[in-house]
Amino acid sequence: MVNDLGRKLAKLAFEERGADMLLVMREEHGNVVPAMVPKGEDLGDVRLDIPYQLITILENIYPWVSKGRIAIITRRCDEKALAELVKRKYVDDKRIVRIGLACSEDQIRRCRCEDPVPSKVDLGEPHAAAKGDELISRLEKMSQQERLEFWAGQFKKCNKCFGCTLNCPVCFCDDDCVLEDRTFVAEPSVPPGLSFHMIRSYHMIDKCIECGECERSCPAEIPLLTMRKLLAKDMKELFKFRPGDEKTVSPLNTTLEGEQLEDGCDEC
Repeated sequence: MVNDLGRKLAKLAFEERGADMLLVMREEHGNVVPAMVPKGEDLGDVRLDIPYQLITILENIYPWVSKGRIAIITRRCDEKALAELVKRKYVDDKRIVRIGLACSEDQIRRCRCEDPVPSKVDLGEPHAAAKGDELISRLEKMSQQERLEFWAGQFKKCNKCFGCTLNCPVCFCDDDCVLEDRTFVAEPSVPPGLSFHMIRSYHMIDKCIECGECERSCPAEIPLLTMRKLLAKDMKELFKFRPGDEKTVSPLNTTLEGEQLEDGCDEC
């Protein structure tokens, strides 16, 4: 049975913005599951208090939905993820209808988010950005050797579950995952060597939208979001680039003269 939230979402998506289907999380038989609901069907018991990335689900099912406009609930980080997917031509922006969701104060605190408000707020109440990441402040006071020892110690906890890659909304490869290629990551052991984490960091440096999904997915509780934030800070200072900007092209996809590479360089 549709709830009040479902009725509001149906009006926004179908009546006001012309979507043909709506991707939501809803409760079914005591479990919360994703559902692609066509216009005219009952949305059911829709939920917003689930931290799952709907963008990751959209990315997986998009190739199988060849027609129609898809509405999706987007936090600010979801908007940024969509921008990166659109720039790389993984999705057609004209087919995506955004319904903006403002994050709660608790979500902003847990993600240490400095940019928490979507471009248009349809659901929820906007809240102020987080004041920073305490771990970043501690790390910046350390020497290079101390920081190396800190991260080496953290990476020793890794059990190579690939949760950080599977649940990331902007971790995509055109072919097989490079982290499983023995040419680049030669160590088959657990924990993997530093090359595993360094290569993933390089591949995410121009795409990470700081949603925190990698850190939430990590059973070893490695502070992956903090690492991504540090790398994003370097990208901003060195190249004036932040992932999620709809207009700017990644410096990793350009020549030394600043022109975009001809093939688009879409690999992860």
